[in-house]
Parts: sequence; C-alpha cells; structure tokens
Amino acid sequence: MHGYSGPQIKAWNPDTDRHARYLRSRVPLAARIAAFEPTQSRRGLDPRPRLAVLANDYVQPSWETEGYPYGPVAEAYALRFWQYPDLYASWHGLPLDGRHTEPNPPYGLLNLPNPGYTDAAHRNGVLSLGCWFWPRPENFADIVERTPQGTFPLADQLIAMARYFGFDGYFVNQEATITAAQARLLMEMLGYLARKAPPGFHLQWYDSLTVDGRISYQNEFNTVNSPWVVNGGQRVNSSVFLNYWWSSAKIQASRGHALSLGLDPFDVVYAGSEIGMYRFAQPYDPRAIFPEGGEPRTSWAFLGSEMVWYTVDGDKSTLANQAPVYARERQLWSGPAEDPSRTGRTRQPDSGRPLDPAGWDGTAHHIVEKSVIGRLPFVTRFCTGTGERFFIDGVQTGDRPWFDIGVQDLLPTWQWWIRDAAGAPSTAIRADYDHTTAYDAGDSLRLTGALGASASAVVRLYKTRLPLTSASTASLVHRGTTGAAALRLGLVFEDTPADTVWLNAGPVGASWARWTADLGAWAGRTVVAVHVSLLAGTGGAAGIAVNLGELRIADSGPDPAPGCPTGFAVDRAVRVGDTASVYLTWDFTPDDVARYDIFRRTASGRRWLGRTYDGAYCVSPLAREGDGATTLLELEAVSVTGRRSCAATTGLTW
Repeated sequence: MHGYSGPQIKAWNPDTDRHARYLRSRVPLAARIAAFEPTQSRRGLDPRPRLAVLANDYVQPSWETEGYPYGPVAEAYALRFWQYPDLYASWHGLPLDGRHTEPNPPYGLLNLPNPGYTDAAHRNGVLSLGCWFWPRPENFADIVERTPQGTFPLADQLIAMARYFGFDGYFVNQEATITAAQARLLMEMLGYLARKAPPGFHLQWYDSLTVDGRISYQNEFNTVNSPWVVNGGQRVNSSVFLNYWWSSAKIQASRGHALSLGLDPFDVVYAGSEIGMYRFAQPYDPRAIFPEGGEPRTSWAFLGSEMVWYTVDGDKSTLANQAPVYARERQLWSGPAEDPSRTGRTRQPDSGRPLDPAGWDGTAHHIVEKSVIGRLPFVTRFCTGTGERFFIDGVQTGDRPWFDIGVQDLLPTWQWWIRDAAGAPSTAIRADYDHTTAYDAGDSLRLTGALGASASAVVRLYKTRLPLTSASTASLVHRGTTGAAALRLGLVFEDTPADTVWLNAGPVGASWARWTADLGAWAGRTVVAVHVSLLAGTGGAAGIAVNLGELRIADSGPDPAPGCPTGFAVDRAVRVGDTASVYLTWDFTPDDVARYDIFRRTASGRRWLGRTYDGAYCVSPLAREGDGATTLLELEAVSVTGRRSCAATTGLTW
C-alpha cells in the first residue's frame, strides 16, 4: 500500500495505480441486527452510543512505512473485537508510491484503509474510513481547487477511490493552519463531497480547525466547531471526533449544543480517548460520557487501541508468544476480568500504572455488543485472521505462517462469558483460540478444564437473530476429549429469553467429526443467542480438552458447489533468482462464492498459498523449490457452507 498526494489524488486512475487491483475490499457491509436487551452481557445498557476507533492496522515490525493486506508471517495484530466499534479508520500515513525505502520518505495527504481490515470490518457491520492528514509538504490551494463550474476535482476523486477500493468515507484530520479563504473552500468542498457521495458515506471531522483556518482544539462540540458539521443548514461532515481534554461539563454542553441544532448527539458527537497514550489510566474519565446511573450523553472514540500489541515486550513472532497481547486486548474490550458481563474498574485510574487494567471499566461497560448474525446460513470456523499453518476440512494443507484479517470469521460476541449452573462466574472451564489445529484456516475454539460431580459450565458465544424454518439444522464439528462430560449446544429463543434449549452434541472423539441436529421442531421461532456447555456426570469430568472447528445453523436442502473459476491467469510476476511475487487474477463471481483458495501443485499433493474474496491475489514469496520450467497453481471457489468447485489451473513459467 502507499499514500497519495493531492495531485496524485486528482490524477488517480485505477488502471495506472500500480497495485490498485490487488488492494480492493469486496466484502459488502453487513447489516447489524437490532439490539435485544435480554441477551446483553450488561442488562440495561443503553444501545444508542456509538464507538469510533482510530488504530494502526496489523502493527507489523515495519508498520511505520509499509502496509499489506496479508502476508507470510504470523507476527501481525488482528483485531478480535469488531462487535463494539461502529467506525474504524487506520491511523497512520503511508509514503508515496515508490518512496518507501527512503530514510525520510514523503507521506501522502491520504492513506486508504487497509483492505484486509475493511473486509473484516464490513463482515461485522463496521464502516471503514480512509484517513486525510494535513500538514503535508504540498500546496494546500491545489487541494481545495474549485472549477469554474463549481466542482471540486479532489472531492470527485475521493468518492471514486472509495467506490473502487470498497470503503465507506474518510476521517479528516486537518491539523495545520491554512488561510481563511482556504478554510472556506475546504468547508465548501466537504459539503460538496457530502452531497455527491452515496448514501451511508461517512465523513468524520477532527476537532482542530476553526472556520477561519486556525488550529484551536475545543474539546467540546460548540459554536466554534459545529459549522464543520452543519453550516447554514448545509451538512458538511457526518460527525465530529472531539479532542481529548474534555470534562463532564464540556460533554454535557456538547450534548446540549447538538440538540439545539436538531442533531442526535449519538450520531454526531464522538468524545475522544487517547488509548495509545494513557492506556488503562485515562485522565479524562469516560464516566463523563457515561455517568453512573444516568443517561449517556454522547458517543465515544478511541485513538490507538492497537496499544495492546506494542505495549507487550519481547518476541511476538509466534502466536504462543502473542498470548499476552490478546489477554490485554480482552482487558481493553471486555474489562479487567476479561468477561463482558463482569466489567467495571476495581480502583481509580493511576497514571503511574497505565497498563494495570484495574483502573479501566472496559469498553463493554459502556458500549453494547453488536451482531450481524440475522439470517441463515450462519457458519463460523473461528478463524482469527492469523495462523502458523493452514487447514481445510481438518487436514493440514499449508505449513507456513500467515496473516490476513480479511478472511477472519465472525468471532464470538462475548469473549469470554462463562457461567456455572447457578449463573455464577466459572473458572472451571477456559475458552480460547487454539492456533495449533483447525478444521478450516488457522484456528479452532478450545475449551479446557475440569468439572466436579454433576457440575456444568456454559460458554455464551453468539448474539443472533435467526428465524428457524422446518428445514433448519444445527451442527458442530469437534474433536478432543470431554473427560466424561457431555458437550451440548444451547439455543435461546426470542419469546423465552430466560431459558436455554440444550441439545446433546456428542460424542466427541480424537478425530474431527460433525454432529448435526434437526431444528424443525422450533420452526417459526427466532434464535437470539447460541451457547455451548459441558455437563459432568456424578463422577465429575477431568482433563477436558475439546476443540470446536465449526458452528453452523442453516436450512437443509440443495447445496450446490460453486462453478469452476474462469479466467485464472498469472497477470505478472516479479522474480529474483528462484523466488517470485506472483500476481494472479481471475473472473470474480460473488454469487454463491464465500471465498477463493489458491494452491500450488507438488509431487506429493498440493499446498495452500492464499485465500481471498476477490478476483486478484499476490502470492509472495513463492519459492521455486526444485520445480522444472513451470510451477502449477490451482484456484478453487468455496461456498459459505464449504462446498468446493473444481480447480482452475495456471502456471508460473520460471
């Protein structure tokens, strides 16, 4: 990936943008289901406040100057908590194309959102935004050029780029002084952009610039910065990200000012918290936004939530070594107990201990968990977006590490909400992702622990809204040992949310096996939550170690495989000796296709190389490994339920 200067944006064309074809997001924005209070982890929590997150994508070792949608290492952070944000924007500039290796490369005015992160965001119903950052070493007058016809060339191109690359708007960080005339043109241009953009397009303004071009952080929504949202009845930006130095009085005033303008404060006002700087010891207390026992006042925003990665020291090249990263991530989102149903600080924030989560309530303390699971089929295989090997149908097909959040599955809504039979928190069973074995991709969900006599543990997994039919079924793919406990699947129905219907999902053995149950008896009812549990007999259950490879709720009936891909070819290759970067393209046919898998054919079988929902992919690096004149490559289309097409083939000629 690379940044774009103002002149480059105005001249942009996907046919001349060097890697544009390989940096698109094709996953459509999923619709989120309505809030349903009885299944919330925090009963009574108000669902109206929204959350915007500005964060660096992946945070690889060279993230300062490079951006990739996927790659051949496991050392990359992949966000696992999409159920809380509503807006996401990557928060770093990128050097201009071809300038990455310079000691102090020039950065672009604009960086596009990472397409892998856009894919994951869209799959979870989250808007993905590009980032505008100023100052940059170019002429601002060129940025706000207006033609005699009243158009703004740069704004037209910003819309075209968002449409082509598949994202939803821009975060506008105008953080350097410009002239008053340029400020007026900028406001006019943003209003023009808002009018011409498609429905749902989001422009978020950072609280920095005054209408006369000066930098003045207001730390509240007021008469100084509100013209950047609405001016003379004309909408300029969709929302404002307030600078961080607010107080309870400023948040209250911000809410009042929004209401005085006829604006919904939850749609328009996002109070910023510097997560990257202050971490768990926030000096500007979120309780000013969410007063205890009172009504929330505005929405919320984070800067730097990727701090969970870079504040963990030591080698993070393996997923085992990354465990402290994801524990810290659970503390950030689910609270200090790493349980979204037991949020809340246990002491006041302490600036001397910024990484002690005891002074942090948890994001889930204030923001309701959201879900897109609203229609059949629902299938998840618990892929987190990173791995050290790759599996298909339980068989290892790839042996190299990888990262690609773009193929991340819908992960559990609650991480982790585990209760015993009486509803009390249970530590007898632990849930986490297992990166050593999977039914599909790189991960499975692993339940471990031991249970006493007749004891049980319930792991609450997914918030849903799934209307069942007479043809509906549920299935689990599992392996391991339950240690004499019964593995059960639990369904909660909308009309009886206090009850759970339990289905015995065993037996569980050493190999992957699929259990399936007919749900036709509940036709016409709606599943609003899905759980699993382990129930011990009178002798208890020790040594529990169960892996769940797939969870599926779907209607039975015809399930055809996708058609064989067409147009599969090597677009180009960049070779250095016996290693190549191979740019592959094919005809993208999104109907009935959930993903495409790419393989290399070897004398001993075939090896997985990559997965995408697109018609283009770059395999890099591809080693010759003793092949003759040609390395044979294969492409399969895969349906939501895992049905595979025949393989299309092409070859890389060395």
